[in-house]
Amino acid sequence: MLKKRVMKNYIPSIGYLLSVSAVLIYPLSSCTHDPENIDELDEVCFDTQVLPILKTSCGISGCHDGTEEEFPLTDYNSVIDLVNPGDPRGSKLYKIITDIKSDDMMPPDNPLTKTQRNIIQVWIMQGAVETVCSQDTGVIPVEKVCFVQDILPMILSSCGVTGCHDQITQEEGHVYVDYAGIIEHGIEPFDPNGSEIYEVVTETGEDRMPPAPRAPLTAEQIADLREWIEDGAPNSDCPGNVCDSAGTISFSAQVDPILKKNCVGCHNASLTSGNVNLSGYGNVAIQADNIRNGLPVMVGSINRMTGYVAMPVTFSLDACNIVTIEKWIEQGAADN
Repeated sequence: MLKKRVMKNYIPSIGYLLSVSAVLIYPLSSCTHDPENIDELDEVCFDTQVLPILKTSCGISGCHDGTEEEFPLTDYNSVIDLVNPGDPRGSKLYKIITDIKSDDMMPPDNPLTKTQRNIIQVWIMQGAVETVCSQDTGVIPVEKVCFVQDILPMILSSCGVTGCHDQITQEEGHVYVDYAGIIEHGIEPFDPNGSEIYEVVTETGEDRMPPAPRAPLTAEQIADLREWIEDGAPNSDCPGNVCDSAGTISFSAQVDPILKKNCVGCHNASLTSGNVNLSGYGNVAIQADNIRNGLPVMVGSINRMTGYVAMPVTFSLDACNIVTIEKWIEQGAADN
């Protein structure tokens, strides 16, 4: 058993966050690569960095909480049984979270993010010590792009539309309206450059998708798509991470991102479907002020009400995004 060490006032440095997120490169057949600067990295803390990842992703009911599977992942003693300190590749724990071509990869439906896998790898390489940190230090924040909230709306509004890759048109036999279709014909998990969808949205000229006059994906959308693929392209749903309609609604921080993700692909300066342009505050404000029978047309459309053109056409905004837009209009549709 390794000797326990107590780390007082341990705070992960910015250098650590940058270096640990860059230590791995993921080729098609593997997502393992040993960092060369291991001695320069800050020490990874087991109790506030490694254990929370394992408890929330693996040590849950029905998996490895000790009630059903052959081994639990709920404390140091159970975790260390799957680890060969100093040797990630020789550790069963590291193998099962990185073996992307195997049915045994864990978690099976929602792979750990790149940062999470890096943290575990570096912890093992540093000796897999049961380091206990001061309680005022937190887990390294892990930004996560979610399929349901971030990727699906982007692809539906830009690709899964009439004349392209909807259920009826099925251009080139590809249907991009749900997770199964997107994965089957467009995504190679962990490998953005080997993914057809990522390749075509980053093209220029005539090969670019969506094709002109549809608006190209924004740099932010492309970055989200790349991060999602690098994290294994999981069918993830995390509504609590992305929607907050409390208080004063900001156009720039809340409303505009919803419209860019879900609507601007069809309603932009080059492609004003229905003579509606939703690019930028000025154009959106015009639509917010468009009233029919005492109700803003935008509100009627996003609620898919009788007498209004349902928008987006191929899918519905989630309830929280609808409330966010409604509250912004009720509060005066300010440029804030």
